[in-house]
Amino acid sequence: MIIYFKNYILYPLTIFILKYIKIFTTKTLKFTNLAHLSVGVALLGFLLFFSSEISAQSTFAPLNEDYSNLIERYEIMSGSLSNLHTTIKPVRRKDLIKLTINLENDSTLKLSKVDHFNLEYLQNDSWEWLEQEKSSQNNSKKPLLTHLLKKKSDFYYVQNKDIDLHTSPVFQFGFANDNQTNQTPFINTRGVEVRATLNQKLGFYSMFTENQIIYPEYVRQYARQFKANPYEGFTKIPKADSSKYLADFFSARAYITFQALKSVQIQFGHDKNFIGSGIRSMILSDFSAPYLHLKITTNIGRFQYVNLFAQMLNKQVALAVDNTEQIPPKYFSFHHLSVNVNKNLNLGIFETIVFGKRQSGFDINYLNPVILLRFVEGNLGSVDNSLAGATFKYNFKNHYSIYGQFVLDEFNVKYFKKDGWWGTKYASQIGGRYIDALGIKNLDFQAEYNLARPYIYSHYSSYSNFVNYNLPLAHPLGANFKELILIARYQPLKRLFVNFTSMRSIQGKDADIRNWGGDILRNYNFARPSDYGNVIGQGQKANTRFYNLGATYMLAHNLFVDLKFQSRNVHILAETNDKKNTIFSVGLRWNASQKPLLF
Repeated sequence: MIIYFKNYILYPLTIFILKYIKIFTTKTLKFTNLAHLSVGVALLGFLLFFSSEISAQSTFAPLNEDYSNLIERYEIMSGSLSNLHTTIKPVRRKDLIKLTINLENDSTLKLSKVDHFNLEYLQNDSWEWLEQEKSSQNNSKKPLLTHLLKKKSDFYYVQNKDIDLHTSPVFQFGFANDNQTNQTPFINTRGVEVRATLNQKLGFYSMFTENQIIYPEYVRQYARQFKANPYEGFTKIPKADSSKYLADFFSARAYITFQALKSVQIQFGHDKNFIGSGIRSMILSDFSAPYLHLKITTNIGRFQYVNLFAQMLNKQVALAVDNTEQIPPKYFSFHHLSVNVNKNLNLGIFETIVFGKRQSGFDINYLNPVILLRFVEGNLGSVDNSLAGATFKYNFKNHYSIYGQFVLDEFNVKYFKKDGWWGTKYASQIGGRYIDALGIKNLDFQAEYNLARPYIYSHYSSYSNFVNYNLPLAHPLGANFKELILIARYQPLKRLFVNFTSMRSIQGKDADIRNWGGDILRNYNFARPSDYGNVIGQGQKANTRFYNLGATYMLAHNLFVDLKFQSRNVHILAETNDKKNTIFSVGLRWNASQKPLLF
């Protein structure tokens, strides 16, 4: 009945509503097809909102590296993949709470005091999904002014039969010393975070911050080259001072969620997604700016099916200098099917299409949630960029995990076996985790190897390359590279976190005007030196060694002090002098995540 409703009522009714909206839309007020779809789904959600059979829905847990590592660690420890599908991040708060409760109730596990502390931390962060007696562990001993900080995790909350609201300030301040610049790198972030559920059926999340950042010199060089700042969107440079490069910007994420059916959750808004279980993602990462998207997640038994329809921005198009033109949109449609084959093994397949420059906006052909997108793309004339591939994860013995990804951007039997054909475009990842390593509680190791062939993710149009706001949608390095990352994480005390990261990469950079396939913003048909003999690392070879040693102490719930030392050495074969960065940094943050590993 659910499948019948979804395929034969929900989607046709959505399209009908969209056509109705389009007919009565004036020429002055124009909508893209993605907007049509979103309004239609919102109307359907409103109709379904009053259905008593729709179960309570959940907003999502934070999408950051620290949170993801805890989720992956405790999924491995649980010995079962049945609690939640962690390949698609972020995960729902209610599913994360279910995982933590199952771990605490499993008498066969020997949880350390630190593990109990971490599980309680995760529970307190989403305490609205705990039973009332259990949620009392989150009560503050000394509330502020009676109504503030009554819960450790919330500055202010309201909970009754109509609304469940949680709001907290977001703050981050830190500064650093970088040997490559006379400027003092710093970060100054202030904002607010709000999440709520209305009548246990409609949820929303909003996070707004005002930021001023001077990045380390190597990040500024990247930003100058690609005219974009990692992980962010629109950024102002006051007084156009590119030498100082003070980034001043407003950052926001916001979305609504609701349960369309018992097994179908819908999310609409501006946010990011991450596909995979690793440090990097070769499919879809959080490196680019937040983007408008509609995500439909269907969970039935062992299966999870995700549809993602997104509108991004093509910042490569030249615009009028007087700001009278808006940045043109580009789009992608994404399908991912994963199945927990058994309690240890998860397998997934995906396909995605990136496209744009349509008079109609979002091409309605790509709204079909169950068709092969490559078939549709071919039917339209093969003008768009199609990628497909697979994911896997195998957890075993409550201590180990092996995971991987494979992405195929081009396949032609006639040319694929020829030596170094430029169209042999693929990327892959293999990684592993070892928790409580060597019998030492809360010592975790992780190793990951990534590679991407030249010209993968790029296309002959800036509307169809795998780029959003001039930033790669997948790996930060783009293409034409190999990378090895080793990480050790240790939590000797409940509130103390220590980590060491070693990263080495080899990437082929472009030389002169020649396109060696590393810069995915470039047209792969322009200045390509050869159709054959292409290998990873071709061009101006850059060897990068990156080391990071960090320590974090949790003063109170989500209030952290960070201390870091970073060393980065880039050796370009054609140059005599290496580029060496040594960076010391210290910072304080409240309800804010650490800046992720860069490159």
